[in-house]
Amino acid sequence: MFWDLTPEAERAFVADPSKGSRHNRGCAVDLTLFEISSGAPVEMTSDYDAFDESAHPDFKGGTAAQREMRDLLRTMMEAQGFTVYDNEWWHYDFKDWRSYRIQNIPFDEIE
Repeated sequence: MFWDLTPEAERAFVADPSKGSRHNRGCAVDLTLFEISSGAPVEMTSDYDAFDESAHPDFKGGTAAQREMRDLLRTMMEAQGFTVYDNEWWHYDFKDWRSYRIQNIPFDEIE
C-alpha cells in the first residue's frame, strides 16, 4: 500500500514490494545520531524520511555543522562494513545484503 500511494517521482525513497526490501532481508538499518546530554537527535541536512535531495548523503546544502554530523555518521557506519544508500543519509546496508533471503516476520514474532 505504501508503494502504491507514493508518487512515482518519490519512489527512490520507498522499497518496491515486488523486489523486497534490504530491511526485510535483515541487512539494513535507518538511524541518526543523538546528543547524549539532551537525548535529542543531532541536526542533519534534512529530517529523517525527507523525500527530496536534502536527504541525499552527498547533498551540498544545509550548514557546515549539519554536513559534518551526517558525514561523521557515515564514517562510523562504513568502518563497520555498512554502506550508505544513495538517496538517504540515514539508511545503511550491510555488506552482501543481496545474498540474504527476503523475510516477512511480524515484529511481535521476533525473539
